[in-house]
Amino acid sequence: MKRNFLTYILLCILLLGSAACQDDPLYNGGETGEGESLISATVKFKPLTPALNGNTRTAGNVIKNIEDLCVLLYNEKGELLKTYPLTKGTGEGQYQLSEDKDRPDNNPDSNLPPAEAQTPHADFKLKIPYGRYRIYAVANMEDLLTNDDYSEAIKTADGLKSISLQWDKDEVANNNQMFGYFTVTGSVQNDEVAVINRASVKLHAWIRRAASKVTIAYDGSDLHENVFIYLKSVTIKDIPTECYLGKKSTINTNPNDDIEDYGGLMADGESITYAEGTNYDEHWPARITKGQSYYYYIDNAQKGVSVAKAEYDSKKAEYAKLAHGETNEALFFYENMQGEGKDKRQDANDDKELDAPGLNNKPGDKYYKDQKPYGTYIEVQAYYVSNIDGRVGNGDIIYRFMLGKDVYKDYNAERNHHYKLTLKFNKYANDVDWHIEYEEPEPGIEVPNPYYISYLYNHSMMLPLKIRTGGQKIKQIEARILDNRWGPNEPASDFVYWKKMDLAYQNQWNGFLSLRQTKDLNVTTSSNETYYKENKRGEREYIPNGETLPIPGESKEYETFDNQGNSDGKCIVRNEGDSVFHVQLPMYTRAKQLIKTTGYTGNNPYVAYQRRSEVKIVVTFTNGSKISTDGTDFSGNPLLNEDNKNNQNPIIYQVRRIVNPKGVWRSHDNDKDFHVQLKRLPKENAERFETFTSEGPWKAYVYCGTDNFIKLSDETRASTDTIGGETGSTIDFRIKFNGTCSPQENRYAIIQVEYHNYTCYHLIFVRQGDAPDDLFDGTGTKWHAHNLRTSSKETDSPLEEGSLFKFLNLAQPIDAMCNKNSETPWIEITPDKFKNNADKLLIATDNTENKQEITWSAITPPDFNPWGDTPPEPAFDNLEIHNARIASFEDFLNLYQGEDIAEGYGVLYGDESQETLNHITEVYGYDYENTRRGMRGCFVYNKKNGKNLFFPIGASGYGHRKQDDTKGGNSNSKGPGILRYASYQNAFLPDATANNTPLFYDIYMRPGAVYWLNKYSRNKGHSMGLDFEYVIGWDFNYFTFDFFPYGVSAANTGKDACFIRCVEK
Repeated sequence: MKRNFLTYILLCILLLGSAACQDDPLYNGGETGEGESLISATVKFKPLTPALNGNTRTAGNVIKNIEDLCVLLYNEKGELLKTYPLTKGTGEGQYQLSEDKDRPDNNPDSNLPPAEAQTPHADFKLKIPYGRYRIYAVANMEDLLTNDDYSEAIKTADGLKSISLQWDKDEVANNNQMFGYFTVTGSVQNDEVAVINRASVKLHAWIRRAASKVTIAYDGSDLHENVFIYLKSVTIKDIPTECYLGKKSTINTNPNDDIEDYGGLMADGESITYAEGTNYDEHWPARITKGQSYYYYIDNAQKGVSVAKAEYDSKKAEYAKLAHGETNEALFFYENMQGEGKDKRQDANDDKELDAPGLNNKPGDKYYKDQKPYGTYIEVQAYYVSNIDGRVGNGDIIYRFMLGKDVYKDYNAERNHHYKLTLKFNKYANDVDWHIEYEEPEPGIEVPNPYYISYLYNHSMMLPLKIRTGGQKIKQIEARILDNRWGPNEPASDFVYWKKMDLAYQNQWNGFLSLRQTKDLNVTTSSNETYYKENKRGEREYIPNGETLPIPGESKEYETFDNQGNSDGKCIVRNEGDSVFHVQLPMYTRAKQLIKTTGYTGNNPYVAYQRRSEVKIVVTFTNGSKISTDGTDFSGNPLLNEDNKNNQNPIIYQVRRIVNPKGVWRSHDNDKDFHVQLKRLPKENAERFETFTSEGPWKAYVYCGTDNFIKLSDETRASTDTIGGETGSTIDFRIKFNGTCSPQENRYAIIQVEYHNYTCYHLIFVRQGDAPDDLFDGTGTKWHAHNLRTSSKETDSPLEEGSLFKFLNLAQPIDAMCNKNSETPWIEITPDKFKNNADKLLIATDNTENKQEITWSAITPPDFNPWGDTPPEPAFDNLEIHNARIASFEDFLNLYQGEDIAEGYGVLYGDESQETLNHITEVYGYDYENTRRGMRGCFVYNKKNGKNLFFPIGASGYGHRKQDDTKGGNSNSKGPGILRYASYQNAFLPDATANNTPLFYDIYMRPGAVYWLNKYSRNKGHSMGLDFEYVIGWDFNYFTFDFFPYGVSAANTGKDACFIRCVEK
């Protein structure tokens, strides 16, 4: 099917004037007499007149210099008397160059400021007899007097002016010819006759370049949300091949036209290439959105500059100057004066109808080039995406603007002008206000690409699409997941993971996406594949049998159910009329655990990488014909719309995991603001977090919590419960605390951030106070907010990790300052990087001073047999914290089973931090000597009342020391006491094991922590299964989001060292 580019006329910002500069006449008349005058002459540029206030090879100042100069003397009738080819020097008949820094503020061609800061000028002296003359200056035509083609022309003034210059397309700098005439200083400037009647006369000439230039900036302030424009290039088109040296040039190749038949057009002038490729995403270097709204190009070395809307709005004049800087790369062209014509606007009478309907992109079209077939124009090539429900669309797009000195009826591309063009995008980027001319495929399906879903399990989004039926009636809408990855999308080359199981279009059952609503948060069957297929997670029909579609102008919801009567989620269909339907299809992230032992999860475990899924959508009509998003059916056979150029299946990305920040804690008497900037790592081994932009509008609001506790604000808006930003803006706001509370109180809030067009979610947990508290509104255990440092002292801050203890041994706590990684920063981890400092440990003290050295082997381990018929259940004793006990299995189990309780993993900032940090050492590395840092950990929270509890995993990321590090291979063992979270691995998994559990391939280096229970809990025959029997601790897997019992075998029968958390008795 034929598909045309979209064609537009640009809206422009215009700065233009045409007033001439005049002085009082002095010596421009009267008798000449006899004698010889020594004239002092100055040749000055007429600075470029601003108008319409690449990778081109041409800098903006390339045609600025005077390389050679010739003066030609004519009598009053225009007959040549003498030529003066000047050379550089200081004597008579020589010229001297200097910069003209003291020009008048106003341009000689207009009443506007000049478009150049300074221009060169040439000074010289000549002896000329008294008389009335026409004196002309020609610059940068060194062959003017030697070229036989010019010898006849220069005999008259009109012939000189009529010399036809030829455009040098290979070296634009060669198109620098200049022309002007001399007048007596102080005389009327537009009178070409100079009267020489004194012994000493001062003359000056404003010379004008035959060429002009255009620079282009882009402004997306008026775009709608969820609209993206990816600039590819800009080209100047149909530039003149010829231009007169000293008179107005108008290109016309029609001998029957009243205008002189002259010159020709070069289809393509120079171009600036902004970006190449087809990866249209946030990394595109020249992208325009409502939030990142202004873009301009400097040069090939510095490339372009993208400016946020708020910044641009506050400094528009400054950025306009920078965007059209004198040295910015520009597009050059010869003069082409096409006069006035039809109104360029495509809805000039504002009747919402196109004044020039049709595509109009061919010479035979009625309104081709706005009926100026020989005009010069600018063409911008781009790709646009609209993800707005009801206006879904994407594709290549071309914007065109006929050059002239206004945006209405002027088509004069005049010489010696700097055209400062600002392309102002409007609404949907393909709105009628832009004179849109394009063909949508009919029938066909348009989808946004790509689209995004949350990194968290059991979340949903609605995928919008537009169906054009071509007059046919819809019977069914179906979708199937073709590709569904568990692994990272396009990881860096140095990132190690089990690639052998990351197979395109295979094993979809291990991926994150489901077409049906998630019911089971933990899949308990023995096979991911069996569960996925039996429950049809990857396929769905959306229109139930017997249902009819809505009539034009109306919408309907359609809901399907599984075999147990559970809803699969609702889709929405709206009939726009004219055979156009707008559909929203629900899609979901899968369960938290897709069989625990495999590690597969609906959460995205990667902080630096997205995960990818691809979905095919097929529409069946009542006559049996079909269309689909890629033009083929589910078996790959071609369908009715197979030739549509823009056929593409929607790509769904599960966004990167956001951990920075995840929480903010303030002590009861601290109400300092916190500056939130959501940040992510650009790659897994990066050292610094970076802000990112939202692919669509975003908002943050207080989801639940204590009344009147916090407000949200930014630099421009007052405090409120909700704050937001535009498409393409960074997620940036402040948390403002409303006062303080008593030492016995806690105040809580959960902030929900919705970004990427509100399809992705991130929670930030806020707490003020550290008093013991339950998470169930008075009905549960009261948890302490701090880990244990010694038997008699808890840590000073909820962020502090506390000490590591061997089971049952409170007397020999391992100080937190011992629990550090062998390198800083801890990146590019390999098995050999783990170093064991178990022979240089310190015993923690209440005040962190006077710590005694100790070795791992000298710390007393427990001694009991957990496996007998009646095994003992030894418990900790000698805890000296008032009214406290160590948390039990039942305490953790209540959290695990709580209907309103959930877990989140990320970075908590404390009292000393007032903003989101960048370097991973600062973000992760809180300890009692470095309290301005953040700490990774698990937030256990109540979804209804906002109460939250933080469990740190340690500054190293490893809240666990192992007695036995041989599991996984003796060759990689680092010996007893090694600081490592993983219980059963000290290196990469063997191939056979990795094939079944690829997410655990590098578990040996993944972060997490283990917390002891108050006692060994046998739990024989527990109703929840074997994983809840023989439990000695609680596992916090930071990588896979796991919150689960920890068995006695994993803990080497208590001989490992773990954290401790207390609760109230």
